[in-house]
Amino acid sequence: MIPPFQDHPLVEEFNELKKYFRQHETEASRRRIKQFRSFARVIAEAGLPVGFDVMGSVNFGLATENSDVDLVLYVVCEDGYEGECPSPHCRTQQYVENLLIHTWIRGISDSPYPVQVVDCINLNLLKRDLEKGDPESSCLLRFAFYRSVCRGVNARLLRPYHKALLENQELVEKMKPYLWTLFDELVKSSKHNYSLMKYQDRLSQLGIGIPQSILGRIRGHLDQSRRHHGDGI
Repeated sequence: MIPPFQDHPLVEEFNELKKYFRQHETEASRRRIKQFRSFARVIAEAGLPVGFDVMGSVNFGLATENSDVDLVLYVVCEDGYEGECPSPHCRTQQYVENLLIHTWIRGISDSPYPVQVVDCINLNLLKRDLEKGDPESSCLLRFAFYRSVCRGVNARLLRPYHKALLENQELVEKMKPYLWTLFDELVKSSKHNYSLMKYQDRLSQLGIGIPQSILGRIRGHLDQSRRHHGDGI
């Protein structure tokens, strides 16, 4: 589906870079996505629908056999709980994480890889905040941000929420100023900066030369949040 913030300059720049790197997608990246699709399908058949937005090297298509997987987890918390994850009121996140990280990954792979759940979104809370139309909702802002820059797994689960957001363009416009803060956190992180350098090195090791235009875009991307910082909150 259309990214909620597709015309935001930071999202445009990020996704253009991602598009370039993903032209050289590794077999390890494709295998990781296939595995997570399988997990989502199996656990949904057990009555517990989950979705993911994948970040990092798998998102950029340049994972290696030793790469970890950073992801956002989407769950429907038990008993209609509408609060943030994690919560002592809901065991769903903990159950899925334990099943995913400690059982399933070890069971499908000869070389288990680290998995880090960097965020978890309760779809009950997301539904409530979409209905309220609150542009300052942390849950709603994070969802729109992840859906704009990440790589989805089991997008069918997320589609109704994504569609509802796209249908409320007035809400999307009100949310846009808050995006600077989210991108500031991403772009300023040493891990993100290091990762972009790492992806360049991986292509170089494959004998793939990176055009100067792409190198310029990378530098511009890392500088863009700083240049526009005064325009956000």
